[in-house]
Amino acid sequence: MKLDMVGIIVESMEQAILFYERLGFKAIGEKNAEYVELDHVGTRISLNTKKMIAGVYGYEPKNEGDKIELAFLCESSAEIDQLCKTMKDFGYEIFREPWQAFWGQYYAIIKDPDGNLLSFFCNSQEM
Repeated sequence: MKLDMVGIIVESMEQAILFYERLGFKAIGEKNAEYVELDHVGTRISLNTKKMIAGVYGYEPKNEGDKIELAFLCESSAEIDQLCKTMKDFGYEIFREPWQAFWGQYYAIIKDPDGNLLSFFCNSQEM
């Protein structure tokens, strides 16, 4: 078994695409669609509207709790610092400013427009 895709449920496809493009991803497909994939090497990432997911689940998904976190390996601490600065300048919430984590990684956490937590980290030797 292999993890092939992570789906992110979004309130506004337009806001979600803008956020992820500002992070450096490219949206594949129609930007006003109910389902859009992000150009990403490895595991696929999809953005899915609540309306589309409700059609699959049979009910509208809830937005409660911190249920999952995506973690992206970065090249260096400088890349993480720049990413946080860029996203903060666009007005996005930096949930945890970059810090040297006790487990040995340089780490930062940013919230997407739907409140999902995205971690960005590099290993100490990549600092």
